Amino acid sequence: MSISDQLHTTILPSQRSSALAQVVQSSHPFAPGLKGWEQIAACRGIDSSIFFPDDEDDNAELAKQICHGCSVATPCLEYAITVREKEGVWGGATQRERRSIVRRRRRAAARQRALNETESIKER
Repeated sequence: MSISDQLHTTILPSQRSSALAQVVQSSHPFAPGLKGWEQIAACRGIDSSIFFPDDEDDNAELAKQICHGCSVATPCLEYAITVREKEGVWGGATQRERRSIVRRRRRAAARQRALNETESIKER
């Protein structure tokens, strides 16, 4: 296998609803330059326009379906949150959904800090 070899063959019919069932990937298990979870991600080799639709809110369902069946969706989502990925569907979440996750986590961390402070004051 060389770097120029095609890693995956993707066949997507005109109807997106049945596209997930017809995605065909090659048997090449690893690609040069990829590390960790990226090697086994379900999206590897699939047309990136599926994961970066023009209107994320309306056209992200196919990407979410692919992510839903992916064994590394959680590390993918965590990566996107960590690097503050602005575009696309990562780990089954759109940009808007990732921002919501970040806000919920910040609120939960603030509540936990307040709880810890309250407990430390009571212990004195």
